[in-house]
Amino acid sequence: MSSPGRILIVDDSRTIRIKLKKSIEALGHEAEAVESGRAALDLLATENFDLIVLDIVMPVMDGFEVLKNLKASSRTRDVPVIVISALDDEMGSVVKAIELGAEDFLPKDFELALLKARVSTCIEKKRLRDIEKEYLRQVAKLTKAAATLESGRFNPSKLGIRDVAGRPDGLGKLATVFATMAQKVYERERKMRQNIRTFRGALLLLACGGLWGLVVPLSKMASLVEAHPIGLALLIDVIGAVFCVGISIKRRTMPRLADLTRSDWKFIITLAFISAVVNQVLVYWLASKLPAFIVSIVIVLEGFAVFLFAALMRTEAPNLKRFLGLGLGLVGIFIILLYGEPAETATSWLWLVIALVIPMTYATEDIYLSEFKPAAIESVALFGITLIASVLMLIPLAAFYRDFMPFGLLTGRLGVIVVVMAVAGNLAMVLFIALISSTGAVFASQNAYAVTAAGIGWSMLLLGEAIPALTWVSLVLIVVGLLMVEPKQEAEEEPPLLDDELEEFVPRLDLVPSPTE
Repeated sequence: MSSPGRILIVDDSRTIRIKLKKSIEALGHEAEAVESGRAALDLLATENFDLIVLDIVMPVMDGFEVLKNLKASSRTRDVPVIVISALDDEMGSVVKAIELGAEDFLPKDFELALLKARVSTCIEKKRLRDIEKEYLRQVAKLTKAAATLESGRFNPSKLGIRDVAGRPDGLGKLATVFATMAQKVYERERKMRQNIRTFRGALLLLACGGLWGLVVPLSKMASLVEAHPIGLALLIDVIGAVFCVGISIKRRTMPRLADLTRSDWKFIITLAFISAVVNQVLVYWLASKLPAFIVSIVIVLEGFAVFLFAALMRTEAPNLKRFLGLGLGLVGIFIILLYGEPAETATSWLWLVIALVIPMTYATEDIYLSEFKPAAIESVALFGITLIASVLMLIPLAAFYRDFMPFGLLTGRLGVIVVVMAVAGNLAMVLFIALISSTGAVFASQNAYAVTAAGIGWSMLLLGEAIPALTWVSLVLIVVGLLMVEPKQEAEEEPPLLDDELEEFVPRLDLVPSPTE
């Protein structure tokens, strides 16, 4: 006898139900009986059975209608059905039931041996079909995994073929080989994508550094004409706001102010305060007090500040490779500091101590951008709105300190300097927002190395200083350090759960020859 099964009896006759139930239980199977076709379908919607014994002639819903419903559902179409027949006067109905998908028939005056044979045969066939269906389902999983692999963005651990690889037959070996191959392809593709992100990030970072490095000596040049740190920041932010908002309106990426959420406004106001009121004014003010190259050198400490903040906040892993990259970049800066000084300059240590605030505020801006930037707002539009907010903050501050930039000075050399500063600074900020969104705060903070190197270079060039040969060696060390830090690892796109999407891959079992055939 085959292993015990679970059998559903459907008959409107109480006598037949009791007889069948007792007989089936005597054969060692579990039996459950219902009196109507509707009750049977309701029960089958939530419970599983190995066999259905179905009466044809029943009120309300007869056996034919029950059969049609069973075969129309993917849940029940493979459950074998034995129809009950009086044989002599219902043979036509039996033939019709078999045409509708019934496996066999049983006379109402059955012998126990006949019942045993029909039930055992149907249950065995059902289990063979279940095995076949599972095999086809696993073949479909392997096929779907292959299609996912071909797409180029996948995670081998999410392909859902571990159970297939655990099979002892040829399909299991095929799945094991496929999984190994998929892992190798995944690692190769992931490494290539990471290298591309690193290269793209390095280019963005160097561009930001070159532009921001230009701002420092230009600030010094502006202060030599007439020092107005707050007024200079205000004027540059006005130019930047007009530029960014205009581009966003033309590209139709500017959001409606009414649609911005409370958290969006909180981010914009906080960033405006850190970026414009603190960072800009501080840099412009110190540029009027210190040599430009010293301000540029101090900025390099931003990378270490961000590295420390990110490690404490556990937003990015402080691994040894990144730490060595930071150190290598710092060695390059020390070379510039020791051998790239354009001239001996007596510097007040008080201003140097104040200058140390710059890398801390820059690091705060980096972390804040990385962790809280609204993803729904396009970068140029976001920066444009932030600049408007910074202008509104700087106007009362400039009025209080009477530090507005005289318009009469803007017609000459100072006007050219301000325009170039506005273009360089605001373009650098837009690029930096894109950089920090894609590479993370730690990598983006290496912008400080590029700013320092570019700032010293621009200072030497614009202020007439010669660039020592060792400065170029230090720049190579800085670039190598940048590549060692590398961008944060991006989460790989995961394929959908295969088990829930295999219906179209699994053929109908009634169209596939059964094992007994």
